[in-house]
Amino acid sequence: MLNGIYYSVIGSLIMGLVSELPLSAAAETAMNAKPAAPNTEYLEFNYGRDNGGGDWVQAVSVTRPDDRSDVKGDVTVEFTAKGMQYAKAMCRRQPTKEHPGKWGYDECLTPNGIELDASGNGAFVFPADKFPNGPVNIRIFARNSDGKKDIYELQLYNTGGVKWNQGIPETDPPAAEGMELVFLDDFSGPLSISKDGRGARYNAHKPKFGDFSGWPFTSPGERLDPFSQRDTYLRIAARKPDGTRGGTGLIATVDMDGEGFWAKPPCYMECRFTAQSAPGTWPAFWTITSLEHGEPGDELDIVEAYGGVGKGNPNHPGYSIVSHFWGQTDAEGNKKESYHTRVDMTELGGKSYWSTTFHTYGVRVGLKETVYYFDNIEVFRHPTNEMSRDPHCILVNYAIGGISGWPIDLERYGNGSDMYVDYIRVYE
Repeated sequence: MLNGIYYSVIGSLIMGLVSELPLSAAAETAMNAKPAAPNTEYLEFNYGRDNGGGDWVQAVSVTRPDDRSDVKGDVTVEFTAKGMQYAKAMCRRQPTKEHPGKWGYDECLTPNGIELDASGNGAFVFPADKFPNGPVNIRIFARNSDGKKDIYELQLYNTGGVKWNQGIPETDPPAAEGMELVFLDDFSGPLSISKDGRGARYNAHKPKFGDFSGWPFTSPGERLDPFSQRDTYLRIAARKPDGTRGGTGLIATVDMDGEGFWAKPPCYMECRFTAQSAPGTWPAFWTITSLEHGEPGDELDIVEAYGGVGKGNPNHPGYSIVSHFWGQTDAEGNKKESYHTRVDMTELGGKSYWSTTFHTYGVRVGLKETVYYFDNIEVFRHPTNEMSRDPHCILVNYAIGGISGWPIDLERYGNGSDMYVDYIRVYE
């Protein structure tokens, strides 16, 4: 979400630096100084705990069903994992009588594992009607006796299944206590997005300047229009047909004239979404207080998620939170430093990854402290910067590569990937 001149800053962030700022007692509980032991559910579905990524290779390809296709009933998934000998598959499921926890759970679709044939072929059945309606992500993990491994995230849309945890919750978030709802979009009706934001609820570009995605942010009406509404979701479709630069999407609550919705602190802002972890994917929910190039202002990155495992990829085990105080100096005249941390989300709440299922990411900007939340769990706080007391423009995007510096490699997914946004809520 940054201007290119700040590449070195974000580069250090995504390598996993952690702020020295003392945390509250609640945040200390959620964020241990040392990485926790890996959750046993994720020992094989390893999102970068071996930070070098050298053992990760791209071996799996799915022959049916098509990536991002509609499914229902019993769905046969056929795949090839060249050079691999063993595979298993998992998918997040809603609570059941046997697994009543409110977060849902990961169900192994192949409890006996899959012994691949000499060519690496394998298959299993996905009983879609037993799983959540809407976007689902089946993770296929494969390995061999030499320690090489791969994970393939098969995005599908379940037109059957069980409706669970969709749309606006009936209750207000705990962090918004004492506040009133001032902005709400559950994306259950026609979209209101335009190229410059004028005459619409959302701007399809970063207001005034600074688009930053490797696959460019595109607008409604263009060939690669990334926006569509389905059920209770906004889908942001990243696509790169042959002969194009590709396209993906961003929405901002302020137009190119600076008009629109600004959240005024003290306030609480949250967004619920899911996306795919693959090389180059970069979903985010964030805010800015200034739109003018070179003008001082604050940026609060509530969630920056970096996709992809393997050598040269982020191998990121969670997501990042970072605050930026652009163009500002401290009392000694030095550049004002950001606060940042990495949230090891597979150890919190339902213990699942940002691509595995939907999660809610929020921030409460108070006059004294700024506090960040993951599924209503406090994960980080820092003193509120003076300019963060100004109104905030809100942005949600699905960047693909760009100024993050990470490579893009979505070839085996047909040069496509989807982000689904369930809702945005703001309280003041």
